[in-house]
Amino acid sequence: MKKVQRRAFSVLIIIVCLMGGIGYFTFRFFSEGTKWVNFTANRHVYNNGVIIDGAIYDRDGNALLDTVEGKRKYSDSESVRCATMHVIGDKKSNVATSLQKVYADRLVGFNIITGMFSTTVAGNKIYTTLDSEVSSAAYEQLKGKKGAICVFNYRTGEVLCLVSTPTYDPENPPVINSDDDNYDGVFINRCISSRFTPGSVYKTVTAAAAIDCIPDIDSQTFNCEKVMTVNGQKIVCSGTHREENFRYALRNSCNVAFGEISMQLGWDITAEYARKLGITTGHSISGIPTVKGKIASSGGINELAWTGIGQNTDEVTPYSMMRYMGIIANGGICAEPYIVEKITTGSGIPLNVDKQTDTTRILSQSTAEKLSDMMRFNVTDNYRDKNFPAGMEVCAKTGTAELDGGKKSHAWFVGFSRNEKYPYAFAVFVQNGGGGGAVARPIASKVLEAVKNKVDSDAAKNSEE
Repeated sequence: MKKVQRRAFSVLIIIVCLMGGIGYFTFRFFSEGTKWVNFTANRHVYNNGVIIDGAIYDRDGNALLDTVEGKRKYSDSESVRCATMHVIGDKKSNVATSLQKVYADRLVGFNIITGMFSTTVAGNKIYTTLDSEVSSAAYEQLKGKKGAICVFNYRTGEVLCLVSTPTYDPENPPVINSDDDNYDGVFINRCISSRFTPGSVYKTVTAAAAIDCIPDIDSQTFNCEKVMTVNGQKIVCSGTHREENFRYALRNSCNVAFGEISMQLGWDITAEYARKLGITTGHSISGIPTVKGKIASSGGINELAWTGIGQNTDEVTPYSMMRYMGIIANGGICAEPYIVEKITTGSGIPLNVDKQTDTTRILSQSTAEKLSDMMRFNVTDNYRDKNFPAGMEVCAKTGTAELDGGKKSHAWFVGFSRNEKYPYAFAVFVQNGGGGGAVARPIASKVLEAVKNKVDSDAAKNSEE
């Protein structure tokens, strides 16, 4: 009798373990089934590590990436392929922040109930906000230089381009040697995943803090004799500006004036505004992470002066500067940039609702408007309207970021169009490019021309319809 009881108990334990195992497997199947399907060894989804399902389109419905007979096919334009490689991804998925990598499960179109494929079309479709024409123009303007160009609609948050160089044609990938400087950092999107010394474009951050926190900033005057000594260290300016007010200090990009302003603000406010304006915080652009900037928050008074100027140990991403320009342009409200508009099944059934713009007030309207006016004055009185597309009413700031070790300066140009017809903010960065006004400004002008032409062309088509 006892022997039968022991056997029955043993069978019961086996049944309990079996049921528990089935329950655990079922739970894991529903919670992690998508991960299992997207494992790179699954040959239904990957071919030599390359995802072979789904499609990605630009804002006009042009295919940036498609699946044709189980193979990946990129845009017909080599320029577009190179311009969008970091956002779309290459055939080996080397770019960790690409849509192919981050949205792999959404491209495959696996469904726990129906399986992986529909009865008609394999994979899902991702529709982006990218503009092929603007992206291509940005890529062409960099002309082989290392750098980054970002453009977005500061009213809606739609990103038109995130171009990073060096890049290459994903349809014809080169053989890249580890010591080949031409492809240094080629798998890193410099727009969102690298940070660089900002130089004078960072003075727009210091200016925002000064407007909010120094009550008499507009009545102050600064005397620039080219060199100011702080704690035994020289703060050197690019020119001798003599007596100037706040507006002219920004227009002249005066290191002496902004060194003094930074010392008035102090470390706490400097650090607070770097965080508040999104410079030292990480962001997510449609689920794609960006790196944080790095702005010093303590040190000697001389280091404080250099920090507010955009030097010292300051490092920012081109993306964060573009986003900040959008905040100023939009009256202090941030329309968070995004790149994925919608996702559908291969047969066109929506898988999510269309993107709704996330907006947050970051600066007061009065502060944003004052900054906008100051940056507009930079253009009308210094950079000149004739150097930009007619009617865009560009507001901007140059940056020439000095580097240690005798390295050539980084060139920056950031800003936005104040014309309601062209609500776009931008950041142009050329690594070791030289002067911001001489190098980055003409690039920005050509990119803005491409934006203007595209907007005008679309408007003309819509009026005809």
